[in-house]
Amino acid sequence: MINKFKLGIFLNILTSNREQWLKDINFIKTISGLNHLEIWLEAYLSPQDINWLKEQLFDYQLIIHAPFTSMSLVSGHNLIDEASIKIIKKTIDQSVALNANLITVHSGKYPVYSNPQKASKIFSENFQKLINYANKKIILTTENMPIRRGAENHFPVLEELGNLSKIISDINYTIDIGHCIQNGEDFYQFITKNKNKIKDIHFHNAVKNGKAHYGLQLPGELDFKKLIGFLNKINYQNYLTLEVLDNEDKIKSIKLINNL
Repeated sequence: MINKFKLGIFLNILTSNREQWLKDINFIKTISGLNHLEIWLEAYLSPQDINWLKEQLFDYQLIIHAPFTSMSLVSGHNLIDEASIKIIKKTIDQSVALNANLITVHSGKYPVYSNPQKASKIFSENFQKLINYANKKIILTTENMPIRRGAENHFPVLEELGNLSKIISDINYTIDIGHCIQNGEDFYQFITKNKNKIKDIHFHNAVKNGKAHYGLQLPGELDFKKLIGFLNKINYQNYLTLEVLDNEDKIKSIKLINNL
């Protein structure tokens, strides 16, 4: 099968340890059939780091997953939101310097004393600031999350993600299939309706109300053959990024896709 989408996996850059980066990059280079890498970028990159990465990753298209640990664009505390915006603006600058094509931005968590409607309003205002800052130099997307309730609630689930387009008309999406499975959501319908806004798709095996981010060869509820056939049928030509945690799972999962 000749796939119309771009297939890739994650490269995690979480610290300033360049030796670890190189170890992970060398592992990725052993996997055939990859078009792009999605860099989860939690570390600050110096200009020297950026040049080094561009040399190491010359053979791949690059997209970025913005930092999200300890951050939120819907926290309800202006100082936290403003600090998160500042960090993501730095990520936009670094991503443009890396010649990356898009950035996925998490919205973060909102407090239990708030609600999804308030979170949507706050997020839309903050995300629009980031879109304006990017100034069409790079595409920004935001991602759906698994349902987790408590003192802080994850945002947005799939329906809430779709509703953001009523506030930000030019919003773009990263759809996480595993999160949809965990929530029991109909991602096929969502993709069909929003295909033109979907720029990246994260996929990994998952179980409803259970675990996620593991290999396609393991028992789970993702029918990856059906998903890939569907994406080719609707002529999806953007990024499809495998998001599994174990290296052996990555190798086996990519082989399964390449052998379709």
